[in-house]
Amino acid sequence: MKTIYFIINQHNTHESIMNKGNGASEVLFYLIAKALSQHFNIVIFNREQPCKIDDIEYRFLPNNMNPNIEDINDSIVIVQRHFNIAIDLHKISPSNRYILWSHDYLEKTFDNLSGNYSPSEINNYFSVNNINIISVSHFHKKNILNKMPNVNVIPIYNALFPEYFIKEPNINYDKNKIIFASNWAKGLNKILNVGQEYFKLNKEFRLILIKPKYCEWEPDLSKYPFIEKRGCIEHKEEYCKLLQSCLCVFSTSYPETFGCVFAEALHLGVPVIGDSSVNAGFHEIIPKEYMCNFNKPNEVIGMIEQFRNNRPNVNLDKKFYIDSIIGRWLDVFLSIYSK
Repeated sequence: MKTIYFIINQHNTHESIMNKGNGASEVLFYLIAKALSQHFNIVIFNREQPCKIDDIEYRFLPNNMNPNIEDINDSIVIVQRHFNIAIDLHKISPSNRYILWSHDYLEKTFDNLSGNYSPSEINNYFSVNNINIISVSHFHKKNILNKMPNVNVIPIYNALFPEYFIKEPNINYDKNKIIFASNWAKGLNKILNVGQEYFKLNKEFRLILIKPKYCEWEPDLSKYPFIEKRGCIEHKEEYCKLLQSCLCVFSTSYPETFGCVFAEALHLGVPVIGDSSVNAGFHEIIPKEYMCNFNKPNEVIGMIEQFRNNRPNVNLDKKFYIDSIIGRWLDVFLSIYSK
C-alpha cells in the first residue's frame, strides 16, 4: 500500500481536534487524512509527540519544518497552506510529488504563507516543478490563479462529515433567533447594521454570535440589546442543536474560500441568508434564491420575514459530502501514481 505524508504546523490528532473549536481547515486536514487511511498508509507530521492512532502514524515536525524529508522518496507529500515549505522541501527531496492544500484567500501579498518567496517566484517554481495546489472552491481557484497564473490548481470542496453533524428530529426552531457563526472580523459590522434596523420592527429578535477559538477580537457590543454572545462552542453536539434551534444563519461578508458553517447549516436543514455584495466561495453552497445585498438592510429584512412566514426546507448538495469528496482526492492521487 502506498504511503501519503501530510505536514501541518499544528498540534492535535484526528481524535483530539473534533471538540476543540478550531478553525474548519485544521479539522478537515485531519479528517481527510483519516478518510484516506482506508486507501493508503498515512503519516502526519505535526507538533504532537510521536504516536499511532487508528493506523495513522504521527511523527514530530521539527522547528526547521524539515521532517527528515531526505528519507522520503517517490511519495506524495501534502503541505497545508505554506507555499514556502512546499518549495523548501522540494529542493531537499525533489523525487516526491508535492501538493499544497490551500485554504486561505490570498491578498495582494501573503507573506505569512510565502516566507521569503514572492508570488512570482512561487508561480515559477510550482509551475516548473509540477507542484499542484488544491483549492477549496472554484472561486478560490480563480483567486489563486489571479496571483500565480501558471500554477496548476485543482478545486476540491471541503467535505461534510455527517457523523459529526447529527440532525435532531425534535428540535423546534425559534423564529426570532438568527446565528452569525464565524470570525467576527468577517463582516459582523454589516450584520449589526441589519440587526439594528430589524430590531426596530421586531423587539423579540435575537442575534446569536458564535466564533472559533482562534478569533480573539471582540468589538464593543454593549449598545446592541438584541445580541446573545455565545463565543466558541467546542462540542459538535451542542453546536448542531444551537443551529437547529434558530430560524436561519447569516453568511459572512468576506471573500471566504469556502464556508463550512453554511454547508453544515444546510446539512442540518437550517437555511442560510448569503451576502450577494461580496464574491466568495459560499456562492457555490448557498442557493441563489437566498442571497441578498447585506449593504441594503431592507433586502435582508425581507428575506428574514420570508423565512419567518414560510421557512424553506433546505438540504446540502451531495457533492459536498465526504463520499463525493474522497473520490476527488483519490482521482488526484491515482493520476499521480499512474504516471
